[in-house]
Amino acid sequence: MKQTLLFRQWGLSYLKAAVRDWHGRFVLMGLCMGLVYLQTWLPALVGRLQHGSAGLPLIGAALALGLKQIWTNRQKIAQLEASEPDQVIGHLLILCSVAAFPLCRFAVWPQAILWLLILAGITVSSWGIQFFTCYPLPTLLFVITAYPKPGLFARILWEALTPPLFLEQIMAQAGAAALSAVGRPAVAKGILVFLPPNGAVEVGWGCNGFNMAFTMAAAGLIMGLFYQQRWHTTLAIMAMGIVLALIFNVPRIMLLAIAAVYWGKESFNFWHGTWGGQIFSSILLTVFHYTVMTLIKRRPTKQI
Repeated sequence: MKQTLLFRQWGLSYLKAAVRDWHGRFVLMGLCMGLVYLQTWLPALVGRLQHGSAGLPLIGAALALGLKQIWTNRQKIAQLEASEPDQVIGHLLILCSVAAFPLCRFAVWPQAILWLLILAGITVSSWGIQFFTCYPLPTLLFVITAYPKPGLFARILWEALTPPLFLEQIMAQAGAAALSAVGRPAVAKGILVFLPPNGAVEVGWGCNGFNMAFTMAAAGLIMGLFYQQRWHTTLAIMAMGIVLALIFNVPRIMLLAIAAVYWGKESFNFWHGTWGGQIFSSILLTVFHYTVMTLIKRRPTKQI
């Protein structure tokens, strides 16, 4: 009860201080719009968690690391001063984004872009544009957390840079080869894995391993930052996560093919659904964790 009262008093003090000048009013207006976006951002993350996505813990960890960086450097940040042009640019970013926000409620991504512009406006008008060059790491972390579906942008980029169904065909070939190696003759044609004469399964986007590889790369980035590893070690951890995700995806394809062809629809739906995906994810994350910790113990940490 006492903590609640202190928090309320702090909030009232902040509001009184914020409305004393135009800069505080602009910042307060931008933060209020952030509360509006929170009502879209948080349910989207929670909804994906129910479908087996690891977006909520990863984005939560990135947000916590970003806030930690800001708090650790708060005294240095307080010494930064925004020039008059910076304040004008920042206030315009906030004002234009807030004005456009009601028109962009039709989807999550335009709201995420406007929220990023509001954050940029608050930052530039408070500490100047030099903040982004002085503190690129928290900037990157906040950019990552703004959109509740960061994997979507990665998919768009991947599909723009690779031939159609590139990874799906590779996974189909790998799955068929692995099935043949364990005594289940299989043939891959395009994105289909045939187990003659019984049937076939299709390796679609959700089964090509990309989403899990992206998740493991993000987890590797966060672990590298959390354990204060050097940049080349962090890149090695991310690459390790990607490789492990693609390797673990092959037995998953094998199991789904066997379940679909021999065990029936109910078994296939289980392993293809949330519970089956969580089982594979848990095993993958366990192996990844111990592998990363072994690597970290052999490498020195960087000094911040």
